[in-house]
Amino acid sequence: MTMRQQSLGTVLTSAREILMNGATPAEVLRDVDVPAWYLAELEHDHITRPNEDLLTLICQAYELAPADVADLRQSPQLTTDLTELARQRDQATATFLRQQRLDWPDSAWAANQPGSLNQTDPAANHNYADILRCLRIQIDHDPVMAASVYYRLSPMAYWQMEAAQLAITDEVERLLCYRLEVEDLSRFFYVDDLFSALCGQLDICKYSLEPVKMPGNY
Repeated sequence: MTMRQQSLGTVLTSAREILMNGATPAEVLRDVDVPAWYLAELEHDHITRPNEDLLTLICQAYELAPADVADLRQSPQLTTDLTELARQRDQATATFLRQQRLDWPDSAWAANQPGSLNQTDPAANHNYADILRCLRIQIDHDPVMAASVYYRLSPMAYWQMEAAQLAITDEVERLLCYRLEVEDLSRFFYVDDLFSALCGQLDICKYSLEPVKMPGNY
C-alpha cells in the first residue's frame, strides 16, 4: 500500500504551528526577504510550482533544508516528527545556555604547565594560544562558548587550543588571519606587548577597552 504524500502546504503549516509556536507568516519571515502572503499562499496549496529560491529561504526560516521538507512530506506521522524535532531543538538550546554559564579553567595557567605546546622559536614572546586568549579576553570580552562558535569548534577543543594543549588547525589559523586582516600571524609572536599590537592591528584604542585581567577565563 502506497502512503499518500503530505502536501507542501500541510507541511509548512504544521512547521509554523509546531516549530515556531504558532507564529504568523509575517513573524516567521521577519528576517527573510519573502513576503508573508507568499507563505500563506503556499500553506493553502494555491501555488503549484513554488519558486525554488523563495522556498529555500522559507525553509531556512524554519532551520530546515528543502530535503528535510521533502522527507516530511513522506512522513506518516508528520505532527509527531515535527514535535520531536522541536523537542531536540529545545534540548540543544538548553545545553548551549548551560555551556555559556560554565566557568572554564584558566587557560593562561594551563598553557604554562608541563606538556603544553610551546613556541618552538626561543626568540618568540608569544604563540597562537596567546593570540586566541588575548583576543577573547582582553579585546572581545567573550566567553569560551562564543569564541568556539566563531572558530567552528566545540567549546572543549577551543579551550584546549587557547590553553596550548592542542595545536590550532589550519581553519582556525585562517579565521584568525581573516579577523586580523593579515596573511601571516608570525609578526605577533615577537612583539613585547601583544595586547597593544592586536589593538593597533584592529585600529582599536586600547584605552577604550575596559581592563580585564588575563587569568579571568569565563
